[in-house]
Amino acid sequence: MSTTHRPHSSMRHLNLIGALLLTATTACGALSNNKDADASANGEGSGGSGSEEDSGEDGGIGGPDDEDFEVVSTITGNVTIELFGEDEDGQRYSIPWEESGFDSWPFGPIFVAAYELGTDGQAGRYAGTKVITQPEMGVSEYEMTVKLREEKDIYVYAAVDVLNDGVVGTEDPRGVWPESIFVTNDVVIPDVDMTVLTQAENEIVCDDGETIDITGSAYVTVDYWGGDIAVMLMDEDGNGPYHVARTLEVGAGEGATTTYSLEVCPNYGTMQLVSAWDANVNGVFDGGDRWGVYSATGETNSNPVTVGDRNMNNYPMWMPLGDRPGVDLLPFVTLQGSVRLASGEPMSSLPSGTNIHVAALKYRPNGDLLVTDPAVHHDIDTFSWSSLSSTGTELSWDLLLPSDNIVYLWVFADLNGDGIVNSVGEPIGALNPTEHGKTPTGQTGFGGIDLVLQDVEEEPAEP
Repeated sequence: MSTTHRPHSSMRHLNLIGALLLTATTACGALSNNKDADASANGEGSGGSGSEEDSGEDGGIGGPDDEDFEVVSTITGNVTIELFGEDEDGQRYSIPWEESGFDSWPFGPIFVAAYELGTDGQAGRYAGTKVITQPEMGVSEYEMTVKLREEKDIYVYAAVDVLNDGVVGTEDPRGVWPESIFVTNDVVIPDVDMTVLTQAENEIVCDDGETIDITGSAYVTVDYWGGDIAVMLMDEDGNGPYHVARTLEVGAGEGATTTYSLEVCPNYGTMQLVSAWDANVNGVFDGGDRWGVYSATGETNSNPVTVGDRNMNNYPMWMPLGDRPGVDLLPFVTLQGSVRLASGEPMSSLPSGTNIHVAALKYRPNGDLLVTDPAVHHDIDTFSWSSLSSTGTELSWDLLLPSDNIVYLWVFADLNGDGIVNSVGEPIGALNPTEHGKTPTGQTGFGGIDLVLQDVEEEPAEP
């Protein structure tokens, strides 16, 4: 068991050894000392390129039996991990795996999930998950069972556990399938492919190498059937975790009790203590698990806590408790806006056969670009000449994008309709043109984005 630290302030990545020790109150108190081997043996899927754990339960918390699900189907596809770096101006560039210096997979597992939207428009019930425990460098296959009570739309995303702390956190890079998928019973939905852009960062210690310990007990107050338990430190807004301590699973029984010691950097200020039990036993802590919080009484949430420069003792954690579904993570956001011509003329004034593409690119465009190639963008909204010729002076567009990410938001007029854009003489436009279209997607998305197509006679967009 270890304590892992995520970036906060001047601290980026830090791995330290902590302690999360099992005490009594389980029917069988033996620890499993071969978790990785067990996960590999129990989780191999028929469609993965590495070991996989599959969960299609009702949120992973002991939901209805299979016969209560009217829809049981399968989604397959690939998750491609692309490495990137940033130049001195903060602009991203691609790093091929063969030039990365990595001889083997350097991160933790890849988590793939299908979920329904909640009534608030946020990520709701998990309809299925897949954990790729031994990913390939580059492309990993997955096969995921999806279980629903009725035919409906779902959304799919993938995340990389960069720090290998076992938590699907807000800072873990992710990719999304850029549209909803309508699922009917007993079908296989192929080619749901996603790309996750991932940056490998160096690990450094806390400022001056100083740490403090947060200690206490952690209680599971419902029937416990195995699965790891973790305690973690989040910020007030639910971002993180910044530090994680976890234990191997304990024997099944009527509840479980652990004692934990979480090593953290000092002087964070106001934070939250959160706990989780891997109830769906898929090897990661995700929104389908049982979550809890620090509670002095075991009845109500006692967060926030103040992290100063001294050790903090006797902070009990209770699971399940509170209304949080886990890390506050909305996998996707929507950017919306309009496109117009700088001249103010109607779209029909463009040459016949023109297409317009609004694209959230992975990198800043440089020279001719086949914008319709899925490898170059996160999402794209294309308007054909048949719609341009009958529209007015503006077009409305929307893109479904990974949250907490960076995209390069551009609009291109493809004058000959061949999909190749950014050529000399073709109109282009970008949000934040001084930043070459570089746009943070944030956690909530936003609208009202005005993209203007400008005539470019001499030079296309360049780095």
